[in-house]
Amino acid sequence: MNRYIAPPLTVPRVHLSRIPKGYLGTKRTVAHMKALVRQGAKDFYVRQGAIDILLEKQVRPKHYLGEIKALFEWVQGSIRYTKDPFRLEVLHSARRMLELRAGDCDDMAILLGAMLESIGHPVRLVLVGPDPLRPRLFSHVYLEVYHKGRWIPLDPTMSYAMGWAPRGLVKEVIAMDSRANKVPGQVGLHEAFAAVGVPGWLRALIRAIRLEALDPKDERLRMLWNLLKQRQILGRSRWLQALLRLIWNRGLPARPRPRTTQRLVRLLRRWGLLPSPAARSVARRPILHRPVTLVSVQPVRPVVVRPVRPVTARPGTRPAARR
Repeated sequence: MNRYIAPPLTVPRVHLSRIPKGYLGTKRTVAHMKALVRQGAKDFYVRQGAIDILLEKQVRPKHYLGEIKALFEWVQGSIRYTKDPFRLEVLHSARRMLELRAGDCDDMAILLGAMLESIGHPVRLVLVGPDPLRPRLFSHVYLEVYHKGRWIPLDPTMSYAMGWAPRGLVKEVIAMDSRANKVPGQVGLHEAFAAVGVPGWLRALIRAIRLEALDPKDERLRMLWNLLKQRQILGRSRWLQALLRLIWNRGLPARPRPRTTQRLVRLLRRWGLLPSPAARSVARRPILHRPVTLVSVQPVRPVVVRPVRPVTARPGTRPAARR
């Protein structure tokens, strides 16, 4: 059986553009990454490469978690981490990465994301930053894949197993599709708690407790502990104290924990650290969809209009006044 052979690569087509500084530059870079992931997912050569890896790893059909694991481990072991040229940000397409076999974190995310989406696994990008005082400063990007109601972190730049996520005090999730509810469960705690006054590290910590893996001594746990202690509400819940100590000492594996998350969210809402569901619904409701109070108006009775007879006034005389 003849395999599909892609046409030979010609001279690389390089598109040069100036990236603005700060968060605007990050947004533009992420937009290019999303476009390259979509382009690679539609490339038959990239899809064939993903299928060849599954055949080589002998992943049985419909073993979707095994497919994700096989592609992740192949990128982790076959792509060499190589930094971009000095003072340049270079983004390679998925097909070019299959030929080059080298790139940095954004290139590996593009390749792995394109191969996963080419065989039917939705993905999204995650940006992390080191400084909670600068919430729009990001230093790393990795991938998350959707499987059976949860998002699994995938960072092939490190030698950790699937499900490990890098520690970051600032985190922002970038969906591949801007349409809401593309994937069941895609609209999660990140969107639910995106309210004014809720710090990004707290949303990221709750999301990590709900689905992701947490390393011991995660700095976000210390920040939550200090925040509760500062507001003198830490002693109100022994359960929360025990939970924070447990995660601080042992960490958490990557698996869903809906009951623990719901109890934690209820406590934080009761103490005013998170907005209530009613407050969020009122704040997000469009103006045109808000309820309007109807005022009943009594019917107006018709007024009988009587005809007025004309009065002829003679010159030099005054009309008699009516009493």
